[in-house]
Amino acid sequence: MRWDGPWERGRPRDVDTLSAPNIIKLQALDMWTLEMEWSMIQKQQRRNQTYEIQVGRTANMDIMDSMNVSRGSLDTVHTMVWTSQLPLNCTDHSVRIRLISDASPYGSWSSWKTNYGEMNVAHNHIQMFPYSQVLREGSTVMFCCIFPTETHITSMFFSNNPYKVIDISPQVKAIRVENINITNEFGVNFFCKPDTDAALNYVTFPPEKPQDFRCETEDMRHVYCSWKISRAPNLSGRRRRKYTLLISDSTSVSCKHESCSFEVIPQQIHYNITLLVTNRLGRESETYIFNIKDRVFPVPVRLDVTEGVLDSEVVLQLSGSFKGLLLVCQIELKPTGTIQELDKNGSDAMQFYTFRLQQLTPSTTYFTRGRCRVQGNDWGRWTQRQFKTAPLVTIDLWRRIREDPNRTITLVWKNISSYSKLDIEAYEVCVSNRNPQRSVCMNVTQTQTELPLDLHVCDCDITVRAVTQSGLSIPSHITIPSAYTDIAKEKRIIGNAKGFQLTWTRDSAATCDYIVEWCMLGIAPPCNLQWRKVPANQTALNLNAGFKAGVQYTFTIYSCSAEGHRPREKQIGYLKELEPTQYPTLDTNPNITWSSVNLKWSFNEEDPSHTGFITGYVITVQDDLGAGSHLNPFRQTVGDPHSKSFTVSGLEEDQPYTFHLAACTSAGCGPETTATFRTRKNYYLLAARLLIPLLVLVGCSFCLWSYRSTIIGFPKETFSFLHIKALDLDEDLYEASEKIHSLRIEDCKWCDVEILDVPPTPAEKTWLASTEDPDSFFSPKDTLPSFLTPSCHLTADMCAASGLTNFTYMSYVQQDMPKELLETPETEATRQESEIAGFSSDYVTSVAT
Repeated sequence: MRWDGPWERGRPRDVDTLSAPNIIKLQALDMWTLEMEWSMIQKQQRRNQTYEIQVGRTANMDIMDSMNVSRGSLDTVHTMVWTSQLPLNCTDHSVRIRLISDASPYGSWSSWKTNYGEMNVAHNHIQMFPYSQVLREGSTVMFCCIFPTETHITSMFFSNNPYKVIDISPQVKAIRVENINITNEFGVNFFCKPDTDAALNYVTFPPEKPQDFRCETEDMRHVYCSWKISRAPNLSGRRRRKYTLLISDSTSVSCKHESCSFEVIPQQIHYNITLLVTNRLGRESETYIFNIKDRVFPVPVRLDVTEGVLDSEVVLQLSGSFKGLLLVCQIELKPTGTIQELDKNGSDAMQFYTFRLQQLTPSTTYFTRGRCRVQGNDWGRWTQRQFKTAPLVTIDLWRRIREDPNRTITLVWKNISSYSKLDIEAYEVCVSNRNPQRSVCMNVTQTQTELPLDLHVCDCDITVRAVTQSGLSIPSHITIPSAYTDIAKEKRIIGNAKGFQLTWTRDSAATCDYIVEWCMLGIAPPCNLQWRKVPANQTALNLNAGFKAGVQYTFTIYSCSAEGHRPREKQIGYLKELEPTQYPTLDTNPNITWSSVNLKWSFNEEDPSHTGFITGYVITVQDDLGAGSHLNPFRQTVGDPHSKSFTVSGLEEDQPYTFHLAACTSAGCGPETTATFRTRKNYYLLAARLLIPLLVLVGCSFCLWSYRSTIIGFPKETFSFLHIKALDLDEDLYEASEKIHSLRIEDCKWCDVEILDVPPTPAEKTWLASTEDPDSFFSPKDTLPSFLTPSCHLTADMCAASGLTNFTYMSYVQQDMPKELLETPETEATRQESEIAGFSSDYVTSVAT
C-alpha cells in the first residue's frame, strides 16, 4: 500500500511549508542493515528536529516500516542505520524522509532513495538469502528465495522443517522463523524446495562481559592475563569469538583463548589493561589496573629428584628477573606431609633451591611438589612430580659343599628386593681367607659361582653385593667352615596336604640362624637348590609350596656358629607316597626241592627315585596244573624291605608253579615280576613204594613160618590164590603217601568194630585138607566158605561218624574160581565199594574224604 502520512490530513497545501530533506546516501552495511545520510536546509534553526522516515520495498513502494527520529539542528548531515528482518538482497528497499514538528507544519517528503536487491540481476538459478551468515540466538529471521521466473510455491524449509510461504513478489518468496536456536559449528540448513541445494547459516549469541579478569607475572619477563566466561562460544574458525588486549592504550595483542600474555614493558610498574571481546553480533570489554610488583607469583620451571634408597634429593629451579626481590621456596612430600622451606634473594640468573628428603621407604612411590613466592605476596602455583625410591637390595647367600671326591664349594644366592623388576648389572663376590690372610674379589653376572680351585680348601669369609644403578646393595656374609664329616642323623617324615612340617632339636651352641636346605626337584638332578633361614630361637618350619606327590625330598638342617654352618639333622620324606613303579629282579636259579622253592631277588629299596618308602614285598604263588589243580593261589608278605629271599614250602613234587613278586609302599604294591619254576621228583617216596610191598611179603612169610609143618605137602597150586599186587607207581604223591600209612590205625572218637570167630564147617575143613582131588577144590554147588568174608563189619555211616578213615582188607578169593560161587551178598557189597573207589586191584585202601 501507499501511505503519504499526515500531510493529507486536512492541512492546506498553500501553508508555508518546510523544505524537503535531501537524502545524500543510502547503502547496505551488510545483509540486514541499511545506512542512510541526509541533510536539511532550514530557514529557522531549532534545537531539536524530528524526522519521519518511511521504508518501502519492491517496485510498489509498500511501506514496511515507519519511524520518527530526533536529531540536533546544528548537525549538517544526519545519519541513521535501519535493520531489516528480510535480507536486503531479497528485494528493493526505498527510503524517504520528511521533517515533522508540533509547532510548525510538516515538511515535504524527500524523493525515494532505493537500495536495489538481487532480484534485478539476471540469473538462471534460485538464489537464497541469507546464506553463510551469523544470526542472533532467539531472534526472528526471514529467509527468501529468488526464482528466475514467476513461481508459485506454498512452503519452504528451515532445519528440514516446512514453513508457510510469504509472497514478496512473483519471483521472491520468503518464510519467517521465530526464536531461532543456537547451532553447532556446522550450522543450520535452509532450502526452497526439497530437490534444491541448501544454504547454511550459523546461530550464536553476542559476547558477554568477561569475569574475573586479572593479570600476573611468574618471572617478571612476561605478563599473563586470564579471565572467565559464563558461556562458552559455539562457533569456531572465522566466525569465532575474538579477544584483544589493549595495553596502556599503546599496543594491542590478539588472543586465541581465555588467556593471553605480553612482554613486560621495561621500567614500567603500573599497567592499565583493557580486554575486548567481539564477534559478528557485538562486542564487550573489561579493564584491569595493577602494580606489577604486587602481581609477581614465581613458579619453578623445573623440579628434579635424585632417588635414593632411604633418602632423596629435590632441586627447585627458578628462572626470571627477580633482582631486588626476596624469594621464599617450599617443598611438600606426600603421603608423609613433610614441608621444608628455603629463602634467597632474587637475581636475574637461574636460581636453585636444594632440599633433602630423609627417612623414606625403599621401592615406594612418593609425590613431591614445590612452590615459591615473593615475600609479602601470595604463593605461586605448585610444580609437582612423582618419584619412586630405589629398591633395597639384599642378598640371601648360601653355599653348597661337596667333599667327595674332592672338596668343591659352590656359592648360590637369591635377590631379596623391594622391587620386582630389579636391574642388577653384576654381583661383587669377595673371598677373605683367614689363614693365610688374603682377599680376592670378582664380578659375576649369574646368581651362583664356584670358587676357584685354590680356594676350595679355604677357611674363609665370603661377601656378596649387588651392583645396581643406584650403587652397591647391602653386603651379605657367610663363613665357609673347614672340612668336616657329615654325621647328621636321619629320620623319615611324611608331609600333609599343605606341605611339610619340619621340627628338630635345639642346638644350644647355635649363635645365628638355622638353615634348612632341600632340592625343589627332589633328589634326582638337576637339583634346584632351595634354602630357608630360621631364627636361632625357633626349631620348626612349615614349607607349603611347590612339592609333588611321589617325589622324595631330603631336608638338611644346618646349625650355625662362628665357624660356619654344619649339618645337624636330615629329614627324608614324601609329600604323599605312591605305589612303586620299579620291578624287582628275580634270581633265575633258585634253590628248588620236591616240596619247596627258595626265591631270591635283587632290588634297591633305598633308591631315592622311588615314589615312596619301600616297606616290604608280596609274593603270590600259583600252580600251573590247570582246572584239575587243588592248590589255590596264595600270597605271602615279606615285611623286611632289606630281606631279598623267601622259601615257599608245601608244594607238590614235579609240578610247575608261577611266582609273582612286587615291592610295596604304604600306598600299595607296584608292578609284579613273574617267573615259573618246577619242583623236583621225590625219589625217596618212589623207593618206599617199591620196598614196602616187599617188606610186607617178608613179614607175612615170617609169620607163616611157624605153620610150615601144617602146609607141608600142600600143592603149590593150593596157595596160588594168595597174591598181593604192588602199589600202582603212577599214582600221585599224596595218594601213595596215604596208602603207605593205611595200615596204621588212626585215633578216632568212636568206632564199633565187631570181630567174629566162626569155626570152620566140615565142608570147609574138607576143602582145606583135601589133597586127593585137587581138581575138585570147588564144585559148582559148593557155597562160599564163610571164613573168607571179612572179619570186621563196618557200615559206611559208622565209619563216617567215628572218624575211622583208613580201612584195609585183603581178599583171599581165587581169581580162577567161578563167579557164581564168589558173589555172596557180602562180597557183592565189597565189590561195589571197590568199583566206586576206582580201584581195579584186590588191594583196596580207603582215603580220607
